[in-house]
Amino acid sequence: MRIVKSIPANIEQLLDRYEKNGHLTMQASLMGKQSVVYRLQEYCLKVYTSRGKVDGEFECDALMSLQNNHHVPELYAYASGNFVLTEWIDGLNLRQFRITYGHIPHNLIYDMFSTELQQIQAGYRDWDVIRYENLLWTATGEVKRTDFWLCEPVSCMRLRERLQQEIIRKIERIYSGDGTDMEEIVHYFDRHGLTSTEVQEALAHFRSLTPRMALAQ
Repeated sequence: MRIVKSIPANIEQLLDRYEKNGHLTMQASLMGKQSVVYRLQEYCLKVYTSRGKVDGEFECDALMSLQNNHHVPELYAYASGNFVLTEWIDGLNLRQFRITYGHIPHNLIYDMFSTELQQIQAGYRDWDVIRYENLLWTATGEVKRTDFWLCEPVSCMRLRERLQQEIIRKIERIYSGDGTDMEEIVHYFDRHGLTSTEVQEALAHFRSLTPRMALAQ
């Protein structure tokens, strides 16, 4: 186990015991095929299943490398492929946000693209086709991401620049009203029940932001 930032002694002891015997006597907050999530006070403990071990190793590496990015949860401790301890994010996904507040996040499209751009600029390519599903908006307006298990490091600067330019070109096409490459975003909106009016409002708000996003990076 590697301790990245100071944590309470009782939590460090709990992690140490788990690493030794593989048992936790707590109720899970979320159970999946690749991981089980527990809330420990203000911390989030994600324990990887045998099926998620390899992806868990990728996620631990990505979380460690991406700590300077605003959308990445604060990392406290991890055992690669076994578990990871981060801050607990009190946030809502798009569907929950819309139900709770009666509207979509004001900077929805900006938040989607900015988190993706930040990640590539930090040297990571995301193979998760539902990456936007993992975005959470907090009460203070911050946007955070919760899963990084398909983030692959991109060491080649030329490839990193190409990936960044691909996103910037997509952003520019949205600014110009070109519907090319909008399919992924539209599917995301559809899954969360957004109306065509809400989608158009989100696009209009994104286009109204200054400075233009591609120029602000």
